[in-house]
Amino acid sequence: MKKVLFLLLLTVCSIPVLNAENANNPYVHCLVLDKTMSMTGHGGTNIWADVQNYCYEWIDGIPESSTVLFYTFDKDLHGPQKFVINSNDDKQKIKDVIENIKVDGTRTYISSNLEKVVSQIKNDYPKSEYNKRIYLLTDGIEEDPVADFAKVLQNYGSWRGDFDYLYYVDLRDLASDATKKVIEETQGAELGTGFAKFLTISPIFQKVNCRIGGTCSFEQHFLVSNDALLSSMSFDLKIDSVKTIGGVNIAPNIEIKPSRNIAKQQMTKMEEDKYKVLFSIVFNNDSSCECDIYVGLSGRNQGNKIINFEPAGFTIQVRNKPAPKVKVKNGGGWH
Repeated sequence: MKKVLFLLLLTVCSIPVLNAENANNPYVHCLVLDKTMSMTGHGGTNIWADVQNYCYEWIDGIPESSTVLFYTFDKDLHGPQKFVINSNDDKQKIKDVIENIKVDGTRTYISSNLEKVVSQIKNDYPKSEYNKRIYLLTDGIEEDPVADFAKVLQNYGSWRGDFDYLYYVDLRDLASDATKKVIEETQGAELGTGFAKFLTISPIFQKVNCRIGGTCSFEQHFLVSNDALLSSMSFDLKIDSVKTIGGVNIAPNIEIKPSRNIAKQQMTKMEEDKYKVLFSIVFNNDSSCECDIYVGLSGRNQGNKIINFEPAGFTIQVRNKPAPKVKVKNGGGWH
C-alpha cells in the first residue's frame, strides 16, 4: 500500500503553491458503508459486528467541530444523514444509526455510488471552503457490469483540494488489480486492506512572541484520537511557507527542530488525548522580519495504520516584541 503523505510542498519559484490557509478549513467526513448481505455471512463469514465496532472506533477518532455525512450503499446509494460533531453525544447519534442498519442489500455497486458521493460533496462543499475525507468501506467486489472506477477517480482527482483524501477500505482484500492500480495512481486516494487503523492528530494554533534572530523555543500542543496507536507511529514536520506581515511570501530561511521522526517518546502527555512537544525555531541569515510560519505535517505510516492530520499543519505567528502572556485556545475550550 502506498505510503500516505500529508507533507506540503515547499513554496518556491514556479512550483505550484499549496494554499496553506485552506488546511484550516472545516472538515467534512463522509463514511460510505456497504450494507450488502455478504457483511452478515451470505456467501462467506459474518463480519458485521466487527464492521460496526470498526465504524464506532472511526467515529471516536473524528475531531470536534467536524461535519459527518453518513451513507450506505448496495445497488443504490442511501443518504446522506448529516451530523455536526460538537460532543460525544453527537458521536453517539451516529453510532446509534450504525447499530440499527438493516443489512439487506443484494448487489455491490461501488463505482456508481462513489460517483454520486463525489458529485454531491463537490457541489455542496467547495474546496475553497471545506476539506473533505471520504471513507468507502466494502467487503465485496464490483458487481455493476458497466462500472468505470477509473473514470470516477479521474473525476475526483480533477477537482479535489490539496487537503482532500479518499480512502478505499477493502475489508476482505477482494479489490481487483485494476482497482488497486488506479487508486495507486490517483493523487489523494489511498487503499487500506482489512480493518485499517486511523489515528487523527490535531495541532493547536500557536502564537509565539519572540525576538527575531537566534533561537526561540515553544510548546506545540496536539489533540490525539486513539492514542494507543502512537506507540508504533511517528510523524515529521517541515516549514512550508513563511509570510511577512502584509501577506508577502518570502524564502523560508528558518528551521524547526526537531523535524523528523517525532514519536510518542518525544511527546509529553498532558491529560487524556492531549500531548505537547517542545520545539525550537532557528532564525538564519536575513530572517529579520515579523512573520507567519506555516508548518506542514507528514505521517510515517506502518502497514494498515494511517495518520490523519486535521488540520494538515499549523501556523506560528512570530512577532518581534516582548512576549506577553498568550492564551492558546482551541474549539473544544482547551488552553
